[in-house]
Amino acid sequence: MSNPDQTVDIYERLAYALEMLPHGFARTPSGVEIKLMKKAFTPEEAALAGQLTRHPETAAEIAKRVGTDVAEVTPLLERLIPLGLVSYPGSTAGGGVLKEEMKGEKKYRLRPFMVGWYEAGMRRLDKEFAELFEQFITEGGGERVFAPRPGLLGVVPHRGALKPEWIAREPHLDIDAHFARHERFLVLPCVCKREREILGDHGCKLPMKRCGFVGLPPQTPLGETVLDREEAMKLFDKLEKLGHVHSAFYGFTMFAEAPQFMGTCNCCNCCCGLLHGPKLAGLDWSTEGGLQKSNYRAVIDPEKCTACGACIDRCPVNAISEGPKRMPLACPCGVLPEMRPGISMVNRDKCIGCAVCVTGCPADAIELAPVSAEEWFHVPSSMQEWEEQRLEYLAAQKP
Repeated sequence: MSNPDQTVDIYERLAYALEMLPHGFARTPSGVEIKLMKKAFTPEEAALAGQLTRHPETAAEIAKRVGTDVAEVTPLLERLIPLGLVSYPGSTAGGGVLKEEMKGEKKYRLRPFMVGWYEAGMRRLDKEFAELFEQFITEGGGERVFAPRPGLLGVVPHRGALKPEWIAREPHLDIDAHFARHERFLVLPCVCKREREILGDHGCKLPMKRCGFVGLPPQTPLGETVLDREEAMKLFDKLEKLGHVHSAFYGFTMFAEAPQFMGTCNCCNCCCGLLHGPKLAGLDWSTEGGLQKSNYRAVIDPEKCTACGACIDRCPVNAISEGPKRMPLACPCGVLPEMRPGISMVNRDKCIGCAVCVTGCPADAIELAPVSAEEWFHVPSSMQEWEEQRLEYLAAQKP
């Protein structure tokens, strides 16, 4: 597909289109974002994608607007879907029954940088792309993508940390119900971990295959990335024990009649973009973290805490620290031992409510507690609702 307006650089136009999405795509002093896009997409792909928006359109509508034939536009749009630059409402990846309003002719929209074509880029990921990504984040891309609220993905607490009545209030937190609904699950390698490995600057030993767990139709053939329920649950259990944060996808009601857990990335703080990225960009996790906090915060029972430090080691956002050292126990010999370690303390402003500390406490001294009504975050029921929330936030930040 040719560029219909030769006076406009196709990659500049694509950058502008991505910047207009609620997710954000910053322009940097060095123009590294242009290098990223040229690395990821051909001129033909960029020319078409740069004319799309967040509003879904049929291939015929797009073809008419850009002045070309629908037979030329359609295969190019389809090619951009696995590349992560285009998506379409009504995908049946979750294996469920589509809502009535989702049925009909397929419509396409521009997909953002994160979560979007960055995560879809495992096949094109090399050292150059990884270096360009990190430069983009540090030059301003991180602030534009991670800092606005709501965050890109939402924290879902570990299983066993929530009371049944809390799950009933927020059914999208019911991970067990998700595993009961499906027989096949798509589980993918973590692009963030792969990027860190390519850069060769850290030694994370946690599993590579950790993201997705999206339900698939029961007839889907098993394979390297398609697991049955037993294998998927076994891997999910392992990831929880290792302390991964569940970073769930928004769009809980896009493909289902009621809110429900649909899948999740499982993040470690040394690799994953939504935990590592804000640190790289120098952002304050208490207000600008890439993940949207859950509606719960960790509370430590000082009577049960043994000051073992397990929660301090497991917390992905450094929200837990050792409190003041305590007086030693009386010793019959008359020699005073060293002061005892202080019990763990939670910085509530930093806590994201992931429950990694809850499930990892050997003394069962930590539990989650709901935030106040004033702090309660209304979790969006669809990607469209999430986008509207972020647009409202961005509008409120303008002087």
